[in-house]
Amino acid sequence: MSKPPHRFWDEDDKSDSFEKYSKIRKREKGKSRASDLTTKFEVPESQWEINDSGGYFAARVVEVHKRYAFVSLEADLGTIKTNDVWLATIARKHLTARREQRNFVCVGDRVLCRPALEDELASTSELPQCMVEALAPRRTRLARRDPMTPEREHVLCSNVDQLAIVASFLMPQVKWGLIDRYLVLAESEEIRPIIVLNKRDLLEEDSGFRAKCAERIGVYQSLGYEVYCMQANAKGATRDSVTKELAAVLKGKITAFSGHSGVGKSSIINLFKPELVQAVEPDEEILYKGRHTTSYASFLKLGGGGYVIDTPGIRSFLIREDSPINLTHCFVEMRPFLGKCAFRECRHVDEPNCMVMAAVESGKISGWRYKSYLGLLLGTTGRQGRTRDLAVEEP
Repeated sequence: MSKPPHRFWDEDDKSDSFEKYSKIRKREKGKSRASDLTTKFEVPESQWEINDSGGYFAARVVEVHKRYAFVSLEADLGTIKTNDVWLATIARKHLTARREQRNFVCVGDRVLCRPALEDELASTSELPQCMVEALAPRRTRLARRDPMTPEREHVLCSNVDQLAIVASFLMPQVKWGLIDRYLVLAESEEIRPIIVLNKRDLLEEDSGFRAKCAERIGVYQSLGYEVYCMQANAKGATRDSVTKELAAVLKGKITAFSGHSGVGKSSIINLFKPELVQAVEPDEEILYKGRHTTSYASFLKLGGGGYVIDTPGIRSFLIREDSPINLTHCFVEMRPFLGKCAFRECRHVDEPNCMVMAAVESGKISGWRYKSYLGLLLGTTGRQGRTRDLAVEEP
């Protein structure tokens, strides 16, 4: 199944307004990346010296714990030998370096390793052990603020091709605003977003809620986003047409699965025959209390091809697009109006002659999507905040 286009602007547009907008966004995007930490630990792969005779080798981080990580050999980019696992620790020379992230490495990282010496062994494990000497720059990342040290980031995973945004229709009820924030994250990181809505059988109990869900799914699809509605615990779910379509999308890619706890991420992943079956919490209280059934991110190879990263259920994450210019770009339906407002750096909040707000009032942009934009821009997470008095339904 090919990815439908959702780029609502002309790539060849050379108008003055578009050129000005492009320059501003490029400048703002550079600012948003300027605070990223760069140390001697991060080294481009072009500078790696890999020795096949027992020296340095390339690997992929497949699991991270407090004092160590597991890595799998990846000599050729994209060919990850997940059945060849090493116990890895960070080389001592890097441990005293100042850092702004909770961990040196995260699941999905490409790293340069070497076999550990006798005095460097981290445990008595029978697994081969190695030292991580360098980290390749990350293409993409999914991060949250470290709850123990708020000034640090906790990067959950990196270098993914796709982000599967998983929610359940009910138990727990779908949060459309959270889906919108994930979509902004995907647009910001320039990765393919996939929306997966689980527990479709529960829609049969409420026709009004079913109609609302259908309307919002229709909006996402009109924007070019892929939406898969399924019931992961149904008998014969592996043979369901939706499951087969999703399997084709996952094949040959690295996909991060993320969403609230209890929505069925692990149950969905198990449909695609991962090398390790993910534990699923049998206690139905998970549906109400939101306990985490997955406690750490895990990199898994699928039986039908491709890899997934099953992340813990998270309630918040970091989006680096903190300027109105960049954030507006991440809401694809707003792109046709960019550069056309009266003010060049319009926030689309309360400025006069704003084309985005005019589009909301005329119905060209959905009110609840605009509400999500305001929540991210103003930090109101869906509350009224400093917004105009628009008849906008809560996400």
